[in-house]
Amino acid sequence: MMYTHLATIFIYVVSLVILPINGTDVEAPEIPIGHLKPFGHHRPPDVPVDETESIPDPWTFWEKYVKPGDPLILRGAAKKSPAFSLWTEDYLTQNYGDLEIRLEGKSEAWSPVPVGSEGLGRDKISSFLQRYGDKDTYVISQLPVPMYRDVIVLPCMSCGNMGGRMVEVDLWMSSGDSESILHKDAFNQMNCLFNGTKRWKLVHNKYEKFIHKTWEPSREIGGHSDIDVNEVDLLKYPNITKIRWSDYTLKAGDCIFLPKGYYHQVNSFGPMNVAVSILFSRITTFEDHDCDPSNHQPTPLSEMDVQWDWQGHGTMSMGNMDLLSIRWSYMQQAKKVGYITKEVFMEEFSLLMPEKILKKFEPSLKEAWAVIDPEDRGRLSVDDIELLDIPTLRDHALKLDLVEPSNTHEFEYYYIDADDIKELIMSLLDEDGHLSKTAFIKSYTTDPDFGGTEKFALEIFEKLQSTDSETATREEVVANIDEALENWSSRTLLDATPETDFSSKSILWKDEFEDVADTEAMKDEL
Repeated sequence: MMYTHLATIFIYVVSLVILPINGTDVEAPEIPIGHLKPFGHHRPPDVPVDETESIPDPWTFWEKYVKPGDPLILRGAAKKSPAFSLWTEDYLTQNYGDLEIRLEGKSEAWSPVPVGSEGLGRDKISSFLQRYGDKDTYVISQLPVPMYRDVIVLPCMSCGNMGGRMVEVDLWMSSGDSESILHKDAFNQMNCLFNGTKRWKLVHNKYEKFIHKTWEPSREIGGHSDIDVNEVDLLKYPNITKIRWSDYTLKAGDCIFLPKGYYHQVNSFGPMNVAVSILFSRITTFEDHDCDPSNHQPTPLSEMDVQWDWQGHGTMSMGNMDLLSIRWSYMQQAKKVGYITKEVFMEEFSLLMPEKILKKFEPSLKEAWAVIDPEDRGRLSVDDIELLDIPTLRDHALKLDLVEPSNTHEFEYYYIDADDIKELIMSLLDEDGHLSKTAFIKSYTTDPDFGGTEKFALEIFEKLQSTDSETATREEVVANIDEALENWSSRTLLDATPETDFSSKSILWKDEFEDVADTEAMKDEL
C-alpha cells in the first residue's frame, strides 16, 4: 500500500513539470475529484432510496422492492425484535456466552484474522465481549440457533416463498470502527440493527462494469471491487467516477432490505454495534400460498425454517448455496430429456470446480450422487427430483465437500502457508543448529505474517523433535519437517483461474451466474 502511494505521488511530481517534446508542452493530467479520498467523494450521492416507518404488506414489498431489486429502509422496524432491548453485554454473556462465533478483523480488506478463545478466527461470545472494545476483532458469523428466539421476521417477508426460502441468518457485532469492502451478496437480505449506527453506501448492480471488480469464476454470484474504499485511486480506477450512489445512515432500531446483487460498502460505529441479517433466496416470482392479508404480526425467527442453520458449535455452513436452487437446476435439465444422469452430474461439476478435480474430487461427487440416487439407478426423472426434500438436498450438498475453510476449526491449516512456516523454522535455528521451542511458538503466534495459535505451533514443534525437549536439532528438523507440516501442505487451497474457468459452460447452473443489469436505464443515465 505504501509503495503504491509513493509511486502515485512520484507520477504527480513528474507530471507537474512541463517538458518540451518536439516543440510541444506536455501538460499535467487533471486530478479527478475525490482522488485518494474515501469512496463516494467522486460525486455527491444522488440516488434516492425509499424510507418508511410502516412495514409494507408482502405483495407491496415484492412488487416495489424485491422483484425490481430496489432497496428499502424500514425505520424503527428492528425495535419489534426482543433483541433490540435485550441484547446488552450482560444479557448476551449470561444467556449465550458459551456459543461460538466466527471472527474477522475490523477492516475487511486489510486486517489479519484475529485469534479468539477457540482458535484462529473463532471465539465464544463471552470471551469476545470481554475484549472486543480494544481489539481489532469483528464478528461476522452465522447466528447460532438458540439466539433465534430474540429475533423476529417482519411480516412483509415471513410468508410465501420469501419466508419459505430463507437460506441463512448472520450476526454482525463489533465495538464500531469497522468497515467493509465494496461488494455484493448473492442473496436478498433484511439487515436489522439492534445497537450502534451503520453508514451504508449503495450502488446499483447496473454499475458493476465500472467498479473494477476482482476476477472470480463465473460460478460465483457475489463479488467485490479492487478499490481501497478509504483511499480510492481514481487514476488507477478511473471508472469509479461514473458511478452514481446512495448514502444512508441506519440507527439502532432500523432495518434495510438489500436486494441480491446490490453493491454496498458499510462502516459501523460503536461503542457496541450489533446487527442480524436474514438472507433469502434469489426468487424470480412471488408465491403467496400461505400469506394472510389480515396478518400484520411479526413472526419469531425460531418458528421459521432456515435451510442452513447452526447450533453454535462446530463447523458452520455460512455461505452455502440455496438448496432449492439445486433442485431447480436439476429439474430444468431433467425436463429437456426426461431425466438427469449421473454422468451429466459428474461432468457438470467438473466444469464448475476444475480446481477441485485436481484434488481428487470424484469420490465426493459419487457420495453426493448416492444421496439423491440411493438405489444407484444412474439417473433421476423429473418426478424423482420433485421429491427431493430439504434434508436430502442438504446432505447432498454437504457431500460435495464445498465447506469454506474459515467455517471450520481447521482454518489455520489453510490460512498459514506451509512454505512460510518452513522458512520461519529454518531462520530460527541458532548457531549450533538448534530450534528453541519458546522462540518458535513466540514467532509463530506474534509475527504479523503468521498470527497463529499456540495449539497449532505446539503441533508442529512436537512433530519436529524425536524426543520431548525444549529444543529440536537441525537433523531432527530436516528429517521431520515435511511430516510436521503435512496438515498445512495437504490443505492448500487451489483456486480457479481465468484459464481453467469453465463454469460459464455449465448447463445446470447457467441461470444462477449473472445478475441482470438494466442496460436501457444505464444508457439513459450515461
